[in-house]
Amino acid sequence: MTKGLEKVAFMQRDQTQFEEYGITTTFVNDLKTLIGAFSGRLTDEEALGDQMNSTALKNDKAEELREAIRVVMARVVLTYNLNSGTYHKFGTNTLSRQTDGDLGQTAKRVVRVGTDLMASLAFNGLTSGELDTITTLDTEFSRLITEQQLEIADRDIEQEDRVEAGNAIYTTLVKYTNTGQSIWESSDVAKFNDYVLYNTHSGEPEEETPAPSAA
Repeated sequence: MTKGLEKVAFMQRDQTQFEEYGITTTFVNDLKTLIGAFSGRLTDEEALGDQMNSTALKNDKAEELREAIRVVMARVVLTYNLNSGTYHKFGTNTLSRQTDGDLGQTAKRVVRVGTDLMASLAFNGLTSGELDTITTLDTEFSRLITEQQLEIADRDIEQEDRVEAGNAIYTTLVKYTNTGQSIWESSDVAKFNDYVLYNTHSGEPEEETPAPSAA
């Protein structure tokens, strides 16, 4: 952006000469507008921050959901042996290591099996309210997973759009600065060098084309 605005300033200074090549004030102003719009785009650091925040919210909700499931399973283990088929119906043995998708399925299964066995589990304190809490947390968890995925997708799209926009600016900038070099190639060394661009891929200055002598 800095390099682009610098070159635009030189073009505006030399607008009379650029007009002779069909590069009008409007064209130069359009380039300046594109550079300004590019500078106002969401940066990848901002997009990554949004993605990290959505991931943190999702992870916090996942832990709340696991804790609610553990509360229910504390009732279950008082009623059914750990090695019993009934206990294993809940599918919580790997709760702490489950993926987001597996955790959501486990939450639904615990509610379903817990509801079916409520008559026996109520003796050890299980309530429908505890199962409802799991359902509520699972719904919120699913929403946060979706929001996280949207943030990831939005970041990918923004990265692609930034590359396309940057490439379009760079292509135009190269064309115009080449014209600037052609204008001053045989008459003004300093102004010729005003239109030498840097290599935007490496961040290092390109090897400058030797300017012709003013003699």
